Order: sequence, then structure tokens, then C-alpha cells
Amino acid sequence: MPRTDHLNLAPPLHDTSHTAIAAEASESLERGPFQALSWPLPVSIKTRNGLSLFLLLVTIAWFWQPLAALYPLTQDELYSHFSHIPLIPWVSAYVFYLNRKAILASWEWSPLPGLILVGLGAIGYWWADPVAYGADHLSLTILALVVASWGIFLFCYGLRTCRTFSFGLLFLLCMVPIPAGLLHTIIVFLQRSSTEVTDIGFSLLGVPVIRDGFVFVLSNVTIRVDEGCSGIRSTLSLIITSIVAGHFFLRTVWGKLGIVAVVVPLAIIKNAVRIVVISLLANYVDPSFVTDGILHDSTGLSLFVLSVVILISLVWLLRRFEQRHGYYPPDGLRAKL
Repeated sequence: MPRTDHLNLAPPLHDTSHTAIAAEASESLERGPFQALSWPLPVSIKTRNGLSLFLLLVTIAWFWQPLAALYPLTQDELYSHFSHIPLIPWVSAYVFYLNRKAILASWEWSPLPGLILVGLGAIGYWWADPVAYGADHLSLTILALVVASWGIFLFCYGLRTCRTFSFGLLFLLCMVPIPAGLLHTIIVFLQRSSTEVTDIGFSLLGVPVIRDGFVFVLSNVTIRVDEGCSGIRSTLSLIITSIVAGHFFLRTVWGKLGIVAVVVPLAIIKNAVRIVVISLLANYVDPSFVTDGILHDSTGLSLFVLSVVILISLVWLLRRFEQRHGYYPPDGLRAKL
């Protein structure tokens, strides 16, 4: 009779590992706050990752018509304030890449909340046709696409993994064109604020000027701060830049929110300085600083670059403050949510 005391009668190593990890995931889900909404993954990780990619491609194909209409909108001179939109998915994809190991190795899924979000995205897509047109129609359909994408991710990777990738998911909202009504309100606010700060600038410099609403009458030229001078494009660019910089270089919530909050007054002051500088150059040097688009744009671009430098400097100061007070490791490369 052959000896059997040396034989390994345990299950194969792969099965043992799979069972142990699944049991650990199940136990952690039972202890966690998402017990009622998250479950251990019923299939292999490889199958789940393949399914998530397939569902994403199907969703993109389903929303192909609004996506195809979105890019020309961002290139339209009339909607130049949406020129940042093509960059948004790439930033989210990069954040996903940085967190790929934690995301792709997740052993949980949340089918019920995921299906609810996918359903809301589908309803929003169908509901957009009879209620909105033009850019507003795109706002609703792209928002529906973002919500459906959230649902797919939640369905496949679970609630706790969504927290790991929360910035990348929420940042996709920047893809959504701002509805016309809200956009007009923002532009009017920036227009009025820039006008008030411009008036203060002329007063501080002692420039003789007569003001009538949005109109400034200087000795040689008359300047009107219309909606095109509101600085909406540079303001949106600075806000998005501050959001990205806050995520990658700051750790505290107050630091991230603070750097975004600083951007709005910074953008208003930058725009008012631009108006004052162009007005003075047109009044005392050459009127072409107002009439010549190249000179006009170059002045605005120079001040925008200066604003970005100021923003980066503020982020650096906040990062140093966090390091000094132990909020962030000195050798850390980025903030993790």
C-alpha cells in the first residue's frame, strides 16, 4: 500500500486564496457602513473588469450623438468658454490610472445603487429631447452620460471603491456645459463685479473718468464693459486649474476648498486690471489697444499667465503649511481622497 502521509490533500492554492479573499471581503462588508448596499463580488476580478469596460463602451455608443455634438460646441467661437471640456475625461482617466491597483482589485460591487444611477441617466437622456434645445440639450444629455457612468462604476466596483476614485468621478461634472440661464447669471455677476473693481482701480490711480453704468468715459476713449469682457473663459479655466491643483498637491479639505474660493476674486481682480490697463493704453498710447484684437488678446493672455503664477504660488504656500503642521508627508506626491 502506498504511503499517503506526505501527500497534500488541501485544496489547490488558487482556490484557497480566492476563498480567503472572498471571505475577508464578505466579513469587511458586514462590518462596514455599506452593509445593505454592497456585496462580495460573485465573479472573478478579471470578469468584472472586462464587464465594466464593455458596459462603458456600450454607454459611450449609446450617447454617441450628444458626444459628437459636444466637441464642435467647444470649438465654436461663440461658446469659447467651453473649450476646457475635451480635457476633462483625460484628467479623470489619469486619476483612474494612479488609483488603478486599488480600483481593479476591489472585491465588492453595489448592483442596486448602480442600477438606480444608470436608470436615472437613461431617464435624463430620454427626458432631454422634449424639454431643451441647443446647448441646454447637450447640458442635460452629457449630465445623463456622467450619471450613467457613475452608475456603471458603482455597479461594478462598489461604494467604497467609489470613494477611492471620488475625485475622478465628480470631476466628470466639468464636462457638462453650463445651462444658458445659469451661464448668463454668472456672466452678469462677473461683468458687474469687474466693473466695480475697475472703477476702484481708476480711482486709486487718480485717472479722471466719468462712469455711466458699464461705460467709462476717459479723455480720449470710451470703454464699455460688456458681457464679452466679463472674463468668463479665464475664470472657468482658473477654477478648473485650482480644482486639479488642490487634488494633486493639497491634502486638507479646507485647503482644497480655500484655493478654489480664492480663484473667483482673483479672476475678478485680474479682469479689472486688464480693463484698466487696456483703457489706459488706448487713452494715452494708441487707441488700437481697444480696436486691435491681437493687442487686446495679448494683454489678456499675459494677465491670465500672471494669475496662474499667483495661483500656483498660493498652492505652494498652502502645501508648505500642511507639511509644517503634519497634514501632509514632506515627500508625498499627491493628495489621496
